[in-house]
Amino acid sequence: MARINWNEPRFDKEDLKEVIEVIETSYVNEGPKTKELEEKFREYLGVKHVIFTTNATAALFLALKADAIIRGIKDFEVIVPDMTMIATATAVSWAGGKVVLADVEKDRMTIDPEEIKKKISPKTTAILPVHIIGRAPDMAALQRIAQENNLTIIEDAAGALGSKNRDGRFLGTIGKVGCFSLQSNKLVTCGQGGVIVTDDDQYYEAIRRLRDFGRLSNKEFLHEEVGYNLKFNDLSAALALSQFRKLEERKELMVSQRNQYESELKSIEKIAFPRTDLNFGEIPLWVEIFAEERDELIEYLKASEIYARPCWPAIHRNPPYRNQGNNEDYPNASSISDNVLWLPNGPAISPEQITFISNKIKEFYNREKPPIKLEKIHEDKRGSIHLVEDLLPSDKEFTFLEINKGYARGGCLHSNDEHLVVVKGKIRFICGEEETIVGMGESARIPANRAHAFIALEDSVVSEWGITSEEKNHDAKDPQLRALVDEINESQNF
Repeated sequence: MARINWNEPRFDKEDLKEVIEVIETSYVNEGPKTKELEEKFREYLGVKHVIFTTNATAALFLALKADAIIRGIKDFEVIVPDMTMIATATAVSWAGGKVVLADVEKDRMTIDPEEIKKKISPKTTAILPVHIIGRAPDMAALQRIAQENNLTIIEDAAGALGSKNRDGRFLGTIGKVGCFSLQSNKLVTCGQGGVIVTDDDQYYEAIRRLRDFGRLSNKEFLHEEVGYNLKFNDLSAALALSQFRKLEERKELMVSQRNQYESELKSIEKIAFPRTDLNFGEIPLWVEIFAEERDELIEYLKASEIYARPCWPAIHRNPPYRNQGNNEDYPNASSISDNVLWLPNGPAISPEQITFISNKIKEFYNREKPPIKLEKIHEDKRGSIHLVEDLLPSDKEFTFLEINKGYARGGCLHSNDEHLVVVKGKIRFICGEEETIVGMGESARIPANRAHAFIALEDSVVSEWGITSEEKNHDAKDPQLRALVDEINESQNF
């Protein structure tokens, strides 16, 4: 079977016809097509105001910035789920706010109201819940928390267009402001685009001005305040209009694909699907599974030209937000990061391909595994190295490094990513220009071509995996980091 990509858009003659009409008019900036699209969204979602912008990150930024202006504050905090695409947190940073992370509920991957309560401070102004891939958090609980603490709810509904809450309301229309995405793997796409919806006149005016140089209309030439240039355009609007006409059909397709995967994989005990309220109108934009041996499964599928994707890393694992805590502070988001993957779906995937993918997944979990062989391959004053053979596919190496307290190993870099977990003890982990402390049970990624080293703060065992033995035999050394490792090891002789 031909290569199966994770998620691709599909366009037809109707899409092309809409775009050609705009080109023929020569009116390609924001104009009548954008207004028509705004009206379609307003009517569909049942909201008072709709504003289009360049992308969903810009939409969230404009909503957050407007909230800060309306409140008259500059020093503020916004509570964000630790499990989301980094754009959610980025929008807060753009708006001048401080990101405050909260853990999520494991079975739905959405922000946990009880965790929100723990993170509220005198500087908190907003909650930014994410309707992750069409699933909503407990919005009634969030509304109670917001009302009790004078907080604004700004919904990140980037991947939830057409998805409904248990009370029948569309996600994105429940809080003060809702934001949607028109990016390429969404139900309605024009490549990039963001949609802002609100029933509040004050927020509408503030956002509209911020989006367009401080004015409400491009017919105005006197600008009331400093704004940004984050307008939409009619070329994108034309494509989105044509795509919008297919929304209900695509919603049905997403549900059908999720149901087919769930039916075909129900015999596999080592995978599970997040709890999604399909009967109440939630639309699964993508198909996620919690999978044991996730990374190995991804590699196994790749060998058959099936390209599944691992879930986003939790926000706290990204360098800009590492000051928010470690894996122990966000156990559910961390577990999701390590175990969830997205299976191929969308308008480019056929039922026959889903059956093929499902059979490969069953083949992976039902395969006969060779006995695991642990071999000591090196030992000296620093500790020892054990190699686990035949554990990972594609000749990927899996090693255990025993490092005695005070000693160091490393100074190498490789052409592919590696991963590590501290099985015992605590280490100082140097990776390029970054340095962190990694304790027992915590994991980290070693990016390709990034020199790294481990310094044992206690007697430690570090497990490494992700490259082949052949790659390790061609280790490239970083002279500066290698010199540091040697200096640390030599100092132990005194």
